[in-house]
Amino acid sequence: MSSNKNSALRFSFSVLLFVIYGFFFVGCRSSEHEIEKYILQMAATGANDRASAVKRLKEIGAPAVPNLILALDSQDLAVRANVVWLLGEIGEPVEKIVPFLIRAFADSDQNVRTTALLSIISIGNPTVPFLIDAFGHPNAGVRQQSAFALGEIGQPISLIIPALIGNLDDSEWNVRRVSVRALLNIGQPAEPQLIEALNNGNRETRRTARIALDQMAHRKR
Repeated sequence: MSSNKNSALRFSFSVLLFVIYGFFFVGCRSSEHEIEKYILQMAATGANDRASAVKRLKEIGAPAVPNLILALDSQDLAVRANVVWLLGEIGEPVEKIVPFLIRAFADSDQNVRTTALLSIISIGNPTVPFLIDAFGHPNAGVRQQSAFALGEIGQPISLIIPALIGNLDDSEWNVRRVSVRALLNIGQPAEPQLIEALNNGNRETRRTARIALDQMAHRKR
């Protein structure tokens, strides 16, 4: 009798687990379907439809991030611009979002590139290690945008200043120029390391450090 009772209890528990799993699975699929629907809606012709989709995806937040990252490959410029804006607004998880925002620095569309830059700056300090790593990127535009973002974020200077000074001999003039601008943005805290670079850097680093120091001196007048 006791054995039959235990078997019945085990059966009831199994059924309960199956029902709970079923509800969980259906809920997840429903949420996934909703996210996909709103991402597709961002390509709608009506401005109100697009705005509504962006608003809803922002409300969904982090669960929408994997699908938003996939949408960065969309051929629709407006979709890509909205995606990089949303990723900046959601902001988490940083380790998933930031590498794709940096990748968008090389997008073919200026608006997408600018929006990705603003999104990175809005996330702030957590993006710094990723931006420093981007100085090794083969695309000069990515390196340039990364230097600009670091100058705008500004902290922690213990990481940012050495990385920018290491960039003063970049092969692309625009990357060197923006790195100087970023150091000028940080200001006086960068001066000791610029002097060190002036005395001990390679030829190009010394030349660019001199430009940065001269501009700093000019600003003090």
